[in-house]
Amino acid sequence: MGQDDSSICVHLSSSQENVKDKLRAIVVTLSYNLQTPRLRRQAPGQGLPAVTPILNAHQSSTQRAEIHFLKQGCGEDKVCQSNLQLVRARFCARVSDSEFQPLPMDADGTTALFALSGQPVIGLELTVTNLPSDPAQPQADGDDAHEAQLLVTLPASLHYSGVRALDPAEKPLCMSNENASHVECELGNPMKRGAQVTFYLILSTSGITIETTELEVELLLATISEQELHPISVRARVFIELPLSIAGVAVPQQLFFSGVVRGESAMKSERDIGSKVKYEVTVSNQGQSLNTLGSAFLNIMWPHEIANGKWLLYPMRVELEGGQGPRRKGLCSPRPNILHLDVDSRDRRRRELEQPKQEEHPEHLEPSTSWWPVSSAEKKKNITLDCARGTANCVVFSCPLYSFDRAAVLHVWGRLWNSTFLEEYSAVKSLEVTVRANITMKSSIKNLVLRDASTVIPVMVYLDPVAVVAEGVPWWVILLAVLAGLLVLALLVLLMWKMGFFKRARYPEATVPQYHAVKIPREDRQQFKEEKTGTILRNNWGSPRREGPDAHPILAADGHPEPGSDGHPMSSTA
Repeated sequence: MGQDDSSICVHLSSSQENVKDKLRAIVVTLSYNLQTPRLRRQAPGQGLPAVTPILNAHQSSTQRAEIHFLKQGCGEDKVCQSNLQLVRARFCARVSDSEFQPLPMDADGTTALFALSGQPVIGLELTVTNLPSDPAQPQADGDDAHEAQLLVTLPASLHYSGVRALDPAEKPLCMSNENASHVECELGNPMKRGAQVTFYLILSTSGITIETTELEVELLLATISEQELHPISVRARVFIELPLSIAGVAVPQQLFFSGVVRGESAMKSERDIGSKVKYEVTVSNQGQSLNTLGSAFLNIMWPHEIANGKWLLYPMRVELEGGQGPRRKGLCSPRPNILHLDVDSRDRRRRELEQPKQEEHPEHLEPSTSWWPVSSAEKKKNITLDCARGTANCVVFSCPLYSFDRAAVLHVWGRLWNSTFLEEYSAVKSLEVTVRANITMKSSIKNLVLRDASTVIPVMVYLDPVAVVAEGVPWWVILLAVLAGLLVLALLVLLMWKMGFFKRARYPEATVPQYHAVKIPREDRQQFKEEKTGTILRNNWGSPRREGPDAHPILAADGHPEPGSDGHPMSSTA
């Protein structure tokens, strides 16, 4: 600067793009000082050096200035008072990439019900608006919301996976931290007055375990505009719906009993008991693999005795394939074959020689258990032996399902106790023996739900037809049948006799007309005369003819009728 009072202006320019904060002013600070001159050594005899200028100690050497942005959309007072509202926040099931279906709500209407059955992700529908709180006074609030954001805090069981929007133009920019537990979504800078945005947060359910009972997500809207905002929580109750289905089959489905009554002490081998039957119960997992922590059990209610305590179905062997890990066979309790009967050597040798794939084929049974046809009339007369009805007593075989991917199969081999059926049900046409199987959970967790977790396996039991023929029919039954047949025959004959069935039909004799013939000599016949004279005589149509019931033709000498004058045979009366 010069020594006069003139001033010099220096123009400084600066530009910055993507400025987010447009409400706060840009502060410019200017400070000044004097540059101290470099002192030189004075030579002897020189005068005093020039006096250097100094700054006024009572005046600040720093100047501060603020540069304000043009606040559009903030009302006449240039103060932005926004009204951000989270009008909708609910959990949804993902149907397709951009289609979502809201989850059902509980009785209070505030908590969603989420069933974990093979759903890898869940959607969180969010709708944010910036509208005036009072339409009658639109200038009170609802101004542009600068740096509008939605802050999402997720529980440990949920992880951020992505964001979807019905309109791609409204899709916000969402960023998460390293463990995907905190998400920040930018709603707009600014989010204009009257704006509304709807989008879906895609959350992974890989962190949900069998112990998870509730999902809670905390939501907080944020803006640098003037507005007081509070966090909002969205909750969902979790039902662990195990996608397990159970089905069973019996081989064969019809059994027969026969033989003689034998006591329990006389049984040495399983062949002494009766007909053989095999049950197969299959448990299928239709969803993602879940670790049940040993709390899932496959149970089969085996009717081992009838209501009076006599043997019904004797269990020989119980085996579970799958459910215990790869290539492991599980142990079920209690142990079968409590009488320690000898296993059929043929079955044992067959099981040793068969390959694993061949074990799935039905076993061959005795001839009397497969060929006899059962009529529909016999099926109508049925007695059901079922533990649920109290007509049989069951022992429950329980097999733990530690882990399995797709399927587990329970095999149960048993024998029909012939002696009990011969003593108790020999006069019964048919019986139905019911075996039940289900899946239970032994755990303190109360939110487990099983679908299709039970099945019923019926088997029909009949008296062997060979035994029926051997017993024969009592003599008095035969006598009554013969007498009844004779009585029916006599009544039928009497009825036909009363109706005239045995009367013979008679017809009147036919009346035959009588003729008297007269022999005419050959010479008197007209034909002879015509042959002799060569003249053909014409009929005399005018001559009367005599006809009547007693008229008869006149015969010539050779026996032929003699023609008259008209050419017709002549007739005469008797």
